[in-house]
Amino acid sequence: MADFKIPPISTLAGTTIGNYIKVLGKGKVQKSYYLKVVLTFVVLLIAAPFHWWERLRFGLFPPKTDVKPPVFILGHWRSGTTFLHNVLCQDPRAGYVSTYHGCFPHNLASKLVFKTFMKVSMPDRRPADRVKLHVDFPQEDEFALGNLLHVSYYNFFYFPREYSTFYKEAVALQLNKKDLEDWQASYRSLIERALWNTNGSRAVVKNPVNTGRIRALLQLYPEAKFIYIYRNPITVFLSTFKFFDELFPTLWFQEVDRRFLEDMILDVFVRLMEDYEAQKDLIPEGNLVELKFEDFDGAPLATLENLYRELLQEDFEPCRAPMEQYIESQRSHRMNRYKIPKELLDRIEKEWGAYITA
Repeated sequence: MADFKIPPISTLAGTTIGNYIKVLGKGKVQKSYYLKVVLTFVVLLIAAPFHWWERLRFGLFPPKTDVKPPVFILGHWRSGTTFLHNVLCQDPRAGYVSTYHGCFPHNLASKLVFKTFMKVSMPDRRPADRVKLHVDFPQEDEFALGNLLHVSYYNFFYFPREYSTFYKEAVALQLNKKDLEDWQASYRSLIERALWNTNGSRAVVKNPVNTGRIRALLQLYPEAKFIYIYRNPITVFLSTFKFFDELFPTLWFQEVDRRFLEDMILDVFVRLMEDYEAQKDLIPEGNLVELKFEDFDGAPLATLENLYRELLQEDFEPCRAPMEQYIESQRSHRMNRYKIPKELLDRIEKEWGAYITA
């Protein structure tokens, strides 16, 4: 998208110098992105003293940990996870990782400084679907994880050719003991600080990557609630391709072509669905709801009321009005329409046939 532009600084500007070096070591940076690498490093040098202040602040006054089990929104990219997340976060009791927190997880104690920088540099709408962006809006947490430690699936945005390795590391969590313990500690800390930052009592977490790591989430939060939202796979493919095709050039350190993106999306979808099917039965009975996007989009308030009654077992009335107001504010949003070559459609139907007919 021509008007989706960010400065020539990586979203890794929110990490630490040590983690930045580790992430850069995971792939080969093309020469055309050397300036971006250097400018990002300069930002990290400037931010380093604020990181020390962050550790002191939360070391002396750690966030409270006696909070409700989180709600995890699962589902492949472009399946309606963002809309569901935004609606659920209208609940006054909800806590979430904000867009600012996701980009600068080491700078909550100094957010006045870095949030100002982010406000002037961030586009006001997301690529592909034109969804509004704001530093305080709910955001998925995988970028935050990538800025906290080098284990994050979203490292594939920087080095797309290594996506399969990142999937094994950060989704399947095929890690050595130390890296796994670091991931667990970082995830728990991220949720605690998100609640502190948004003054919530229950975290509402949206992250498509979590669709394939239910086992790991249950080890951290055995009583967690899960909502899996799914959508017509053909639409999912076309929307995901458009989104990645327009987002990748703003993030990557190595370029790939459209055919590579097609192959990657087809491959990852199957991996993610297989991992979800293999792990969903680990969720205790009553703690998982599977939701069809088209049903939710057609009757959002009735669906939400049912979620509160059956899954959360909480009173829906305190959040009915703000959720209804948010839903009404989105009525003017128009979904993209797509054209698809028959050759590509045939390929999707062949490789995703089991999920299209399910």
